[in-house]
Amino acid sequence: MANKPLMPIESLGRALKSRFPEAHIAMDRPRKTSGTWFLDIALNRHPVIVQWQQGKAFGVSSSPEKAFGDGADEVYKDEEAVYGRIVSLLLSRTFTSPPPAISLRELRKENGLSQAEIAEILERQQGEISKIERRKDVLVSTLADYVRAIEGELQIIVRLRDGRVRRVQLEDVVESSPHPVALVR
Repeated sequence: MANKPLMPIESLGRALKSRFPEAHIAMDRPRKTSGTWFLDIALNRHPVIVQWQQGKAFGVSSSPEKAFGDGADEVYKDEEAVYGRIVSLLLSRTFTSPPPAISLRELRKENGLSQAEIAEILERQQGEISKIERRKDVLVSTLADYVRAIEGELQIIVRLRDGRVRRVQLEDVVESSPHPVALVR
C-alpha cells in the first residue's frame, strides 16, 4: 500500500520534531481538506503556533499570552522560510508582534484596488468611498461591506484587561448583511 504524501505542515511538524525532540508538538487537522491546519509547538514553555491552509502561506504567532483567535502575526510563503523562523523563535525565546494597524485607504491600495473599483463593487459613488476612508467613525455594516469588497473578512476582537480575547458577533450586522460577516475560529 502506497503512503499518502505529507501535507507541507505535516512535513514541517516532522522536521521540527527531529530538530527539537524534547518539544511538545501537536497537530490539529481540519475536518475538510480545504480547512485550516494548526501546529502548536512548545519548547521549555515557549509557544509557537503555526496555521496553514492548502494553497496558502504559513501563518506564525508566538506570544506570552494565549490569544486564541487573533490570527497570525507573520506570514511565510514556503516551508523552508517558516522552519527557519520557528527555529529562531524557539532558540531565542522571542515573540512575534502583531502587524501594525492600517488605514482603509492603505488596505485598499495594498490589495491593488482604486476607490472607483470599490465604488463599483458596492454600487456607490466614488466620493462615498473617499468619505468612508477619511472617517474616524464608520458603521460596522459599512466597514463589513468595504472589507468584503476587497475580498476580506471583518473580525471584531475584544482584548479584556485580564488577557482574555473574545470575538464579538453583532446580530444586526450578521442578519442584515447579504453575506454574513466572517468571524474567527
